[in-house]
Amino acid sequence: MTRMETLYPSTGRRAKTIGTGRRRPGRGIIARRLNDGANRVQPTQENDLQALMSRFELLIERVEQLKRQNALLVAQEKSWREERAHLIEKNEIAKRKVESMILRLKALEQDS
Repeated sequence: MTRMETLYPSTGRRAKTIGTGRRRPGRGIIARRLNDGANRVQPTQENDLQALMSRFELLIERVEQLKRQNALLVAQEKSWREERAHLIEKNEIAKRKVESMILRLKALEQDS
């Protein structure tokens, strides 16, 4: 291996390097570690994707469940509103009958 000397422009000092100073990608300890890490990333990403898809499917199921529940609640509300309207109508009829009875009783009282 040859030694090369380079000068740092800012300080003017010499830095010694071994070899040509050029490294080929994929060579050396750091590159191997990075490549090993890259190989391990794939299964992790796959697992993350599977977990995300699973959560997404659960979310879709929950949305469908809430839609069904909402439809039931809307139907119940409609039924209760109809029942309420019917009860209000019956109450008005009963109120008119009571008022009519009161008027007849007052009329009988005045006649006697």
